[in-house]
Amino acid sequence: MPPANKPARKDDSPLELACEWGSCQESFDQMQEFCGHVEGHFKALDIEEGDNFSFGEQRSTVVYGKTGFCSVASAKELKRHVYFHCYHTKLKQWGQGVFKAQPSLGTCAIGLHNRNIVLDITDNFICSHWQCEQPSLVNPEWFYRHVEMHSMCMDVPSADKETLVCCGWKDCEAKFKGRFKLREHLRSHTGKKVVACPICGGMFANNTKFFDHIRRQTTIKGQRFQCSHCSKRFATERLLRDHMRNHVNHYKCPLCDMTCPSPSSLRNHIKFRHSNEKPYSCEYCEYSCKNLIDLCKHLDTHSTEPAYRCGLTNCDYTTRSLHSIKNHYKKVHESTQGDFVVRYKCHVCEQCFTRGNNLTAHLRKKHQFKWPSGHPRFRYKKHKDGFMRLLLIRYESMELTEQLMRERERQEGEDASQTDSLGRTRRMPGR
Repeated sequence: MPPANKPARKDDSPLELACEWGSCQESFDQMQEFCGHVEGHFKALDIEEGDNFSFGEQRSTVVYGKTGFCSVASAKELKRHVYFHCYHTKLKQWGQGVFKAQPSLGTCAIGLHNRNIVLDITDNFICSHWQCEQPSLVNPEWFYRHVEMHSMCMDVPSADKETLVCCGWKDCEAKFKGRFKLREHLRSHTGKKVVACPICGGMFANNTKFFDHIRRQTTIKGQRFQCSHCSKRFATERLLRDHMRNHVNHYKCPLCDMTCPSPSSLRNHIKFRHSNEKPYSCEYCEYSCKNLIDLCKHLDTHSTEPAYRCGLTNCDYTTRSLHSIKNHYKKVHESTQGDFVVRYKCHVCEQCFTRGNNLTAHLRKKHQFKWPSGHPRFRYKKHKDGFMRLLLIRYESMELTEQLMRERERQEGEDASQTDSLGRTRRMPGR
C-alpha cells in the first residue's frame, strides 16, 4: 500500500474528460467513470473478443475524436486503442491546464487535424517488475498507475543511510536515493507520457518538453539563438544545443554508407530504404505503404468530395489529394506570383533557381555531381546572402569517423590519414 498521509497527486485532481465517440458529448471528472463510459460504447458495437477483421472493416462504425477510422486488426487491439484515446484525453486536459496557468507561454500553431491520432498499440501492457504477478493490462491508465505503485511501495531508507533503492525492473540494475527519482526512472521502461498538447495532440514525457514544443513555434523576433551551421533560429539556448547535436552523425547504417545522428533516424532510414515491408493497405485498391500518415493521404483520393481547394483569389480549383494541389500551385500559379523569388544558387556557376529540385537537376546534368555516399539526395544550406547553396560537408563524431576509417582501410588498403585528414568532417558530395 502507498504511504499514509500522502499528499494528493496530479493524477487525483478533478478533470473535464469529454467523450468524443461519435456524437457523444458526455463529460466526466474521474478517469474511472470516463473509462467505464467509453467501454460502454465499445460493448455496444457487439464485437466478440476473439474477432479479427481487416483494415477498414469498422471504418464507418468506429469514429473517436472525428479522426474517421482506426487501423486495427482485431477486437482486442481495438479495445486497447479505444482505452488509449481515454488516456490521451486526460493528457490533453493537463496540457490545457498548463496553458491556463501560463498564458505568456503562447500557443500551438500546428492545427487540430492530428489532435486525436494516437499510437498503434499492438500488445497488452505488461509489468516486468521483479516478482510482480499482475496479468497484462489492456488500459494504459491502470497499467501506469500499477507500475507507479511499485515505486511508492518500495522500502526507502532514511537520509542518513547509504543504501539505495533498486529499480526492480527486469534486467535493470539502476539504483536511486528516493521514490521520486525511482518513479521518474520507471517511465523510461514503460514509455509513459505525462502531458499532451490540447491543440495538436502531441504527447511529452515531461512539462519541459511540452514547453519546448510551444517555444519552437514562437515568432522569428522571439527566436534569438541561431544555428551557425544551418541558420535555423530557436527561442532558448538549450533548444539550440539540442538542435546542433542533429548535425553530428554518430551511427552508420550496416547496409550502406548512410550515417545518421540518432538511433531513431537510423531505424527510419533502414525502414524506408532497405525494407520492402508495407503493412498499411488500402481497402479500396491495391495501394500499400509503410506508415499510417501516407495511408491517410491516399484515402483522400477515394473520397467523393474534394478535400483541398486552391486558396488563391479567382481560382476555384479543387482536388482530392494533397499531391495534386501542390502540383497545381507549382504549374499554374508559381510563375505568376509576384512574391515568388529565387532562393537557390549553384555554387559552381552562380545560376539561380526557384526550387531545390531544380538546382538538384542542374547539378547532376550540368556539373555531373553524384549523390553523396549513402545519402539519397543533396542537402542545401542558407548562406549570409540569403541563397541556399549545396552543403559540401557533413559532420560525424570522432568515434564514427574512426570506424569509417578502419572500414575504408580494410576495403582499400590505404593509409587512414590519407582517407580523412580532418578526422571530424568529410567532404560531400563527390563528382
